[in-house]
Amino acid sequence: MPRPLFSALGIAPTAEQLALQGSDDNAIIVHANAGAAKTTSLALCIAERLARGLAPASLLALTYSEPAIEALRASLLKIGVEPSTAKAVWISSFERFASYCLKDKDGATPRLIKAPEELSQTIWSAVANLRETRNHALLERLWLPPAGDSEFVERFLRASLRSKGMLSREIVIWDGRKISQELADEIEEDFTHLYVLAAYERLRCPPEADHPRFRAPHDAVYDLARFIGDPEQPQWLQDLPKWPLRINALMIDEMHDLNRAMFTIVRELLRRNPRCRFIGVGDVDQVIHASAGADERFMRLDEFEKETGRQVRPMKLTASFRFSNSLALCAGNLAGKPYKSSAQHATAVTCVSYQGDVQCAQKVAQAALQWRKDKRPMSDFIVLLRHPHQSILIENALLDADMAYKTKGFETYLHRPEVMLVRVLLALASDNLVAVHGAETRRRLVEELVSFCQVELSYQDDADETQRSRLREAIKSVTLDPATLKIFFEAQLLNYSAPHIVQRLQRALAATRTKDGGNTFTAMIDALDMPGWAALNWVEKQRQVDAVAHLEGLKMAAESFGSAEDFFNHLNDAELKFEKLRARSSKLARKSELCLADIASVKALEFEHVVIPFLAQGEFPSSERESMGDERNLMYVAITRARGALTLIGSARSPSQFVADLKLPAD
Repeated sequence: MPRPLFSALGIAPTAEQLALQGSDDNAIIVHANAGAAKTTSLALCIAERLARGLAPASLLALTYSEPAIEALRASLLKIGVEPSTAKAVWISSFERFASYCLKDKDGATPRLIKAPEELSQTIWSAVANLRETRNHALLERLWLPPAGDSEFVERFLRASLRSKGMLSREIVIWDGRKISQELADEIEEDFTHLYVLAAYERLRCPPEADHPRFRAPHDAVYDLARFIGDPEQPQWLQDLPKWPLRINALMIDEMHDLNRAMFTIVRELLRRNPRCRFIGVGDVDQVIHASAGADERFMRLDEFEKETGRQVRPMKLTASFRFSNSLALCAGNLAGKPYKSSAQHATAVTCVSYQGDVQCAQKVAQAALQWRKDKRPMSDFIVLLRHPHQSILIENALLDADMAYKTKGFETYLHRPEVMLVRVLLALASDNLVAVHGAETRRRLVEELVSFCQVELSYQDDADETQRSRLREAIKSVTLDPATLKIFFEAQLLNYSAPHIVQRLQRALAATRTKDGGNTFTAMIDALDMPGWAALNWVEKQRQVDAVAHLEGLKMAAESFGSAEDFFNHLNDAELKFEKLRARSSKLARKSELCLADIASVKALEFEHVVIPFLAQGEFPSSERESMGDERNLMYVAITRARGALTLIGSARSPSQFVADLKLPAD
């Protein structure tokens, strides 16, 4: 084994890390436990190649997520790579890399769509196109949904994410086979779905067009993979001038999250850069994107060697440096594998119970206050949530305690669409939009009101005005003169919204004008019928559940207020306090705001103190889960973000099975 040329600063690499850093093997796959410094180890490999004289731009590191990009670049700086050099290394997510490579082929940048609701019309158009086919024998074999099937769009999008990630339909076609019921069963795909997907893709990427009409998340990777993987496109390099042909080393972080589309890109990078060295690092227990086709098999040596023709050397990073044996033992129990630690610091693992949701939120705030009292940096304190709606009571508790916080992976509850709807209705009921602090919030209130009502605004002067321009004018008017909100509401929304929506609005407003004290707000929320409204507004069932849960959380928060108007003022004051606390925090030399985050958004990151609240059956693991395996992997990722302390807050009434699975030592 050659002696490494690069000497890291601030760390003492282990024998495993030095062996990986100094290896000259053509291809290496590293199986690493969580906390075993896989990102730092990959950074050491990059630094070693730089020390051997390779140009930074000839080193390509690909990963799944944006946080992982940040973590890898930070690791380069931590071990002593010069900032300018670290910046020059090509580190990218697969999605960003695919978009870059496709740029010239696309010609015009396709419209990016993030909200699944924006895809509904195209999906139903695809179904309609299939119904109009002259192939009656095929139609008899398809189970096409009835128009308006509220669950079909979500089922289709979920299935499509996996089908595209695994290139299911493309591989069949490339193999010269035809889609049949028997073949669909063989590849574990729904026969009807494959045909609807084909019709949908013809609308998204018309055969006569030079580029897609739009792209949703993960579509760039899919588009690139099916283009470069198509055997009938042997000269595809001519259409992709940005495709890298001078890569000396390819590094893959989070390799466990690779799906077939991503692996196709990896395979072609290696094939077109035959002298390029390969290092992939991952942990099969951190697969949390199985719904997108992530498959641990791409980390198997036989699979990789068969696909790439390269002999692979297996290596391991076994011991955790992030946390001590106390947490390593818990992680091993959850994942069902041996785990050890080489950390030089202790990790305190604590589990406390709560009786109700309010008490759970209070325990989170108490832990944060104690952390601040101990004069620890608040940026090292994070609360990981399984569902965004769990943040409402926690945010209120933090604001009551004058604790600055930020959110990652979701918005503060004060800015979520369904909460904005409630706030604007409260403003109408009290005829007091002025109480809402800030022009930006007023703008969003009007936007969400129009969005929920699904209304086509009338025009005043020009019939050719677009809906967007009409909305822009309405927002401008209400923002500058809050008193016009009532006029806008009555003249536009009550006149042009669907009757069932108008009834909801009128019932909700009538409820706020009752004299029933603290029950007024509950009556208003019930009058909105958010379950029904959510089903109209959102495709994903989990998003619908979250919307209802957000308003249930508001109900609980409103119980201590005498009237709906009092609670309205509280929400406005809470937003103002939230902004002031964050502004004050940003002026301090050391960051003093903690973080509330969903688990996926912090993958590849670590924190000194991790708090996981609401550990109850139905919450985590979620009752809306796709699989228990995904939930277990999420929990594994969550607990292994901790360095110095992990605090679990579990339900006393219905404890999460994961708490028992950790096998925490008795006090």
